[in-house]
This record gives sequence, C-alpha cells and structure tokens, in this order.
Amino acid sequence: MRIDPDTMKVTQVVSIGDAPDLVVAAGGFLWITSHVLRDTGAGLLRNAGDRVLTRVDPSTGKAIVVGGGLAPCGLTADPSGDVWVANCYPTAGSHDNVVRIDARTLDFRTTWPVPGGDGFFRGLVYGGGSLWVSETFGGIIPTPNILTEIDPQTGVRKTIHLASAATGLAWSDGYGDLWINNFDEGSVTRLHAATGAMKTVEGVGNNPAFAAVDGDFVWVGDFSAPQVVRLRAIGPAGRRHRETARCGASTRRQTPSRA
Repeated sequence: MRIDPDTMKVTQVVSIGDAPDLVVAAGGFLWITSHVLRDTGAGLLRNAGDRVLTRVDPSTGKAIVVGGGLAPCGLTADPSGDVWVANCYPTAGSHDNVVRIDARTLDFRTTWPVPGGDGFFRGLVYGGGSLWVSETFGGIIPTPNILTEIDPQTGVRKTIHLASAATGLAWSDGYGDLWINNFDEGSVTRLHAATGAMKTVEGVGNNPAFAAVDGDFVWVGDFSAPQVVRLRAIGPAGRRHRETARCGASTRRQTPSRA
C-alpha cells in the first residue's frame, strides 16, 4: 500500500498475499517477505514453502514471487541495488545461508553459509562494506550471543561475541555504527565497526525491535507497547540521549513464539 505523505490518502494498493512483514526498497523495487514474524498466538514455525519473498514494481504494481527454494528470515539491500536474503531452513539437511539476488533478473548470485538454528528470524543489514548477521531468533540457538560479520565479496567471516542476544540490526552510515536490538533485555547496543567498541543503552522499551537510522537519530519501535524511542546516533549512547513517544494505551508484554 502506498500512502501520500501530504494527504495521508492511499494512492496505490498491490495484492501480495497474506502475512506480509519485512519490507526493503532496493533497485527500484520493493521486496516483501511473508510469514516471517509471529507472536505467541500465531502457531508453530512454518515450513520453508510458507515463507516467501515477493518483488513489487511500484511503477506498474506488478508483483512477482521469487522462487528457488528460499526460506526468508532476514532481508537487506545491497548498495548495487540487489537484495540480500537470509534463509532459515527448519528441515534437517538444509543449511542456513545468505544469498544475493539480482534485482532485475532475480538470478541468485553470491551465496554464503551462516551459523544455523531452528528459529524464524535473524537480523541482516549491509553496512561499512560488510554484511552483519545475527543468530536466529525464536528457537534453540547452538551459539547464543553471536554476531557474524561477512565480507560479501569473499565470504570471509568474523565472529563477534556480544553480552546479549542480538535480534534486529540497523546501520548508521554516517558514523560507522551498527545498532543491535536486544529484544529480550529491553536494550539496544551500539557497535562501532572500526574499533569494535560497544555501548549498551538499557530501558529502551519492553521489546525493542526494528530500529531505523535517519541522520543523527535512531528510531526504535517496541514490539510490546505502542511507543517509539528516539536515540542519538552521535555522541555517548546514554539515557540523556533518549526520548520516548507514546502512541496510545500500553499493551501486555508479548514475546514471539520459540517454536
């Protein structure tokens, strides 16, 4: 659905099937996953075939489902205009990976393996010339509190140990920082890629999720409450740099299922 930011009227609607969740703009297209996110009332982990990736051309409204055995659990744009997809396979014998998809032809390009698990979501973002990948969330994790940095050209991996499990990831291009959501701890961590220095901000809502960086600020939504927290992307990431906007009455704490 496209909404005019001035009039707030819907100007375009494209049918893409049920349960859309992650959305990324890349190469002049919108890339949308389905059935990735779920909460405690959404049932068990779905099979790979239920989780799909759809490419939408906003100029024509044409929607194409990307085939090839994908099991999307993370999504990010490549600077070239292509898109990277993280795959989480629930079946034995399949190995989790990240794959680069050509935005125009939908051909699969580079594919790199990543640490596996039986969860349904993982953070994935491109920043500073690297792919940043969090562990799977929502299941049994063999190596918790691990962040993986991948060279997208060579596949060389670097493992970074964190104090808390990472979920969603966001990149601050202006400052070379990776912002990491610590969903279960109600905090976010800022990792400076050049030095490896980390700073954690506590008390960022109940379940911080899906941070977005815009200039000098980081906006963090709360999965369990109608509020958005704004943090400064520059300077010490302390409490004095945090502002919270309430969007309505609070809701109960709700944690995604760990099927």
